[in-house]
Amino acid sequence: MNDLVRLYLLENGPSLSSEITEYLILSHGLSSQAARQRVSRATQDILRLELSFPRRAKFLFLREQAGTGHYWGRLSEALLSCNSAYGFAISAIEERGGIIPKCHFEIICGAPIKQKKHLSANTVLTRLFNTNLLKEITVDGVGACVYLGLHANHVQSLIPYMKARLLAEDLLLRGITTWLRNLGFVSYNQVKTRSNEHNPVVSTTAWDLAAPSYLSPLVSGESNAGTIKSGFVVCDILLNSEVSERGIQPFIQKLNSLRSLKNVGRQLFFFFASSYSESAFNKLKATGVSPATISSVFDKEVNSGMKELIELLSQVSRVGASGEKLDIIFKTLGKVEGAASRLRGALFEHVVAEAMRATGYNGVELNKFCRDVNGIQKEADVVASNNKEVLFIEGKGYNINKQVTKDEIDYWLIEQVPVFYKYCLSHPDWKNKKFIFEFWTSGAFSDEALARLNNAKNATKKYQINYKNYNNVLSFIEESNTPALLKTYKEHFLNYPMKL
Repeated sequence: MNDLVRLYLLENGPSLSSEITEYLILSHGLSSQAARQRVSRATQDILRLELSFPRRAKFLFLREQAGTGHYWGRLSEALLSCNSAYGFAISAIEERGGIIPKCHFEIICGAPIKQKKHLSANTVLTRLFNTNLLKEITVDGVGACVYLGLHANHVQSLIPYMKARLLAEDLLLRGITTWLRNLGFVSYNQVKTRSNEHNPVVSTTAWDLAAPSYLSPLVSGESNAGTIKSGFVVCDILLNSEVSERGIQPFIQKLNSLRSLKNVGRQLFFFFASSYSESAFNKLKATGVSPATISSVFDKEVNSGMKELIELLSQVSRVGASGEKLDIIFKTLGKVEGAASRLRGALFEHVVAEAMRATGYNGVELNKFCRDVNGIQKEADVVASNNKEVLFIEGKGYNINKQVTKDEIDYWLIEQVPVFYKYCLSHPDWKNKKFIFEFWTSGAFSDEALARLNNAKNATKKYQINYKNYNNVLSFIEESNTPALLKTYKEHFLNYPMKL
């Protein structure tokens, strides 16, 4: 009879044991007990996932199905069909491109941090790790991240989109903070937004943004008796192309967990996105949530600018941006308070890449992952080559008054440059070329950083070490004869308008 179980799995793909049991009862006339016994007596090539489902069901699959696209699809369907906490977590990560910072998991997964009669976010994460449904990776500039196991063979391709989305969402959270303060919705100095260290928490739940509020519909208690109690404004955010109904299910699950608690101040809920499917929009409204958009809070230009920014930073490494496009992004997103400094950091490497193209380098690549012979991998901001040389550039888009520190130079010289050099030596097309490693900034260098750079420059014979500060970068762009790029660099990095 186990052949029937195997045949079902071959025809239908990985399935819950409860589905197979029902099939044996309806199609082969077995009693409930007999069907359950035969499903439980699976042969060695029929495996089960060690993850709990309702009514003690198990997820069964054939050995050859493990890790396939069909396996992941059927597992996702099974988890979502039974409103599993694991399913909510997987769909939340899926909606965000398959990878997220680990510290954001407690915000997006739908589970509370700790609450009676609920699986905690940490328990959900641990069990998903134990079953290889989620895996962990450290990403430069982000830190520990978790990703869906189905992407194990191509996880690096997911990272640019994640970084782009995080930057855009961070800019929007800054703008939302200002908007809430200006409207008087929140206590001015008590707004908290997510970070790599601490997330905003209301009772047992974590959010992208949270703040106490003394709006009259949210407060409770008696002011005369001195027992007035604040409410809360809480927000989550997701900037993908369109938020689906499936994408908001974890948010609603978390919301319901919070609403079930007594002695917690009243809440005003917002969900922010670029756009929603009709069903997601209506579901949020029916649940008592304000489905806000970038266009409704700011304007259509800012919404368009956010989309342009995500698209630009998500593109494959050989694609860059013209000076005109960079200028448009700076101007449209400059309306968001605090955006300028973050944009400098994110877009400086695009300025560098465009300048390199204009001065005759072909093969210009952005955010190139380089792995040495020992398997150590580092990300290069800009790699440019021509017939004679290969140039690796580390870029820091700083304010003109900010200095690159000695610690930053040490990390570059000790942790990055050796990996890049070994990568160059193993590259089949670069063996006879000169290798140059440069550190560029739109700011300045501290005295200690300059001393470290000059010492390395004079001591190194195998390759060249160079550097450029804001003024050297300006001279390089002037020599590249790209007026639009020069205008962008002067206006948005050096902070003075181009003289006519």
